[in-house]
Amino acid sequence: MVAINVNPSQDKDIPEWRAKNKYTFPVLVTPDREYARTNYSVPGTPTNLILNSSGKMVFRHLGYGPGGEVAMEAEIRELLGLK
Repeated sequence: MVAINVNPSQDKDIPEWRAKNKYTFPVLVTPDREYARTNYSVPGTPTNLILNSSGKMVFRHLGYGPGGEVAMEAEIRELLGLK
């Protein structure tokens, strides 16, 4: 997993956020939202992507709402052949 922050005003908060949640994945930063939109086709935040071992995007979910994590977990399980 890799996170990309597109809000430069939050960059200073990343180390504390990672430590508080015990996250070990890298967090990349971009200069602004337009950079991410233009260079990586990220239309808004959060945007969650799952890439396969070849780097091909196999799942994309835009936004956050209750239950979003359930949909992502179901997709991961399906991709891994788990029920």
